[in-house]
Amino acid sequence: MNRNPLPSHLRRVGIASAVAAALLLLPLPASAGFIWNLGAAVGYGSLVFTVALYVYPLRGDGVPHRRLFTVSQHRRIGWIALFLAGLHMAVLLAAEPLTGHYLLPSAPLYMLCGLGALVALGVLVPTGISARSILRRAAPPRASSSGIAHAVLAALLLGLLGAHIIGSGQLLDQKPKVITCCVLLALALFYSAWRPRATPIGTRLLSTVIPSCIALAALVLMPTPIGGMRLLQPATTPAVLHAYFPHEKHRAVNCIACHHNFVDKSGAATCYDCHRSTRADLPEAAEATFHEFCRDCHRDRALQETKHGPVRECSGCHVEKPASTIE
Repeated sequence: MNRNPLPSHLRRVGIASAVAAALLLLPLPASAGFIWNLGAAVGYGSLVFTVALYVYPLRGDGVPHRRLFTVSQHRRIGWIALFLAGLHMAVLLAAEPLTGHYLLPSAPLYMLCGLGALVALGVLVPTGISARSILRRAAPPRASSSGIAHAVLAALLLGLLGAHIIGSGQLLDQKPKVITCCVLLALALFYSAWRPRATPIGTRLLSTVIPSCIALAALVLMPTPIGGMRLLQPATTPAVLHAYFPHEKHRAVNCIACHHNFVDKSGAATCYDCHRSTRADLPEAAEATFHEFCRDCHRDRALQETKHGPVRECSGCHVEKPASTIE
């Protein structure tokens, strides 16, 4: 009796992915409070369930074996991923209502990618089963538009999720973690896109291979300094939010680390006069520059000592009135 080695291979891939997902959290990132940490963990759980849909394909999807996901199992895991994604968003908004201000066209790119991933998952889960069935069985000239749309969204979803989780810096707070995450997502996407299928080659190129190559290219660029900074850029120029900066609590930091313009004579006014300008030598907007610089400094201090500034919550810096203390 011949046995197909694929199920054993799939189990090994699944176990390795689960272990790698757990290792991505070690060492644990700086805490941002119980509720915020809970929201981030729920979102990470949604990512793991979503990746499982790519690692374990459906039965009849060109990989013949009874231990692959059935339609009901695939759909159930999809609903779990969607529920966790919605809960992730709800918990973070409850923990930090000011986050809602950034769910606008002026939001940083990584937040818009997360919102796009939630919408894509919300479309894929309810409609995916019928769309996949139509796409798999239709002849190339009659390929369903809904089936093609499903395949395109599925191919791009991991790229959107990678951009969101990497750009946020919530859990992947170190370069090795970012690179590992990109590699794992790229492997899952590659396996999903190039595994055997009964779909006609022309339809497959349009609906799966080309979008997957775009997502893979994005995953390759995300760990780079340019890619990481781009994820923090606002999509459109937002209104200036008042930010409270207590100078007396930063006396250990050299002043010219921020006020470099007093030394290099590059400007004489506020930070925004230059960092929001069209100067060719300042490609990064103020929001991206400040968020990365301040967040990373506070995060490093949080990992080294107890007393530190706000790590992730918006209201730690963006306040209506100057706060008396910063924990």
